[in-house]
Amino acid sequence: MLKTIKLENFRSHKKTEFKLGHTNIVFGPNGAGKTNILEAFSVLSFCRSFRMDDKRNIINIDSEYCRVVGDELEIFMSRMPRLILKVKIKGTPKKLADFVGYLPAVVFSPETVAVITGAPGDRRRFLDIMISQVDRGYLTALSNFKKIRQQRNSLLQNISKGLNDPEELSFWDKEFCREAEIISKKRGESVRYLNKQVPTIYKQISDDNKDIISLKYLSNFEGDLLDNLERGRQRDIAYGGTIYGPHRDDLIFTLNNQNMANFASRGELKSAILALKMAELSYLEQNRNEERGGEKPILLLDDIFSEFDSIRRDHLAKLILQYQSVITTTEKENVPEELLKEANIIEIKGPIG
Repeated sequence: MLKTIKLENFRSHKKTEFKLGHTNIVFGPNGAGKTNILEAFSVLSFCRSFRMDDKRNIINIDSEYCRVVGDELEIFMSRMPRLILKVKIKGTPKKLADFVGYLPAVVFSPETVAVITGAPGDRRRFLDIMISQVDRGYLTALSNFKKIRQQRNSLLQNISKGLNDPEELSFWDKEFCREAEIISKKRGESVRYLNKQVPTIYKQISDDNKDIISLKYLSNFEGDLLDNLERGRQRDIAYGGTIYGPHRDDLIFTLNNQNMANFASRGELKSAILALKMAELSYLEQNRNEERGGEKPILLLDDIFSEFDSIRRDHLAKLILQYQSVITTTEKENVPEELLKEANIIEIKGPIG
């Protein structure tokens, strides 16, 4: 359990330090920087913001660097001359692959519904962050895959200009497929795990045994990926990019065989997201890596109680009590009394520092 967190030049916070308890409620008006504090925890956990944002924007606009320290964990970012990211554990520099997931975290915010209703990239991002926190090999494969795809796409564009021979693609195709296989396999395994958890949790939350929720991982190609790349080579050259691969896969949520992105009510979406986040916590706990510290996940909730009715609030309150949690809210009245009684209250009126 984290005992303290320190922010330096992080977003709107020039210098901020908080002592932490089991349940922590960050209370203050809109614009005070509450979400920025929550974001710092996510950066400390998986080296990226839970917001869809450029890492450079994390650094305070008047500064060239930022730092977040949580007990023995430290992450440092500098924007000049290019974006530099360094991490340490107990004062010792580490590779990102050894740092990510040392403090596993699950983020729950009003925007989390985009995992169901948003673009395919939102769902791939959800899976990538979840799996990377417990699987170093997956994180490495993701990094390699991104670099290989960039190389392949650059080569495709040069071929279309007559600068390179199409046969040069053969090497990159094999490299591409090697990493893609790892990514697709691990995503498929994680979705199968979630599919065992989410339906049961959803029924408990919705109190309706008739509804059947399901998750399905969709690949954007059939058969062997290498065959697809070779058959689609001319189209890739014309397009200037790689059409087939896990970078275009999707995750579909269905309720009673209907795509939830198109047909689910607001209440059904809230229940599904709550069930998904509970299953994500279970996944991280089940796959905890002792080499990375073996910590239980920390639960980060961004003004989420105002989104839920009393029944869902009760389910969420019971969940919060099982994990170290950081909760932001503008109104303490939105937080269940049972949490307020035991919580460490952090009141902020604006950015500190």
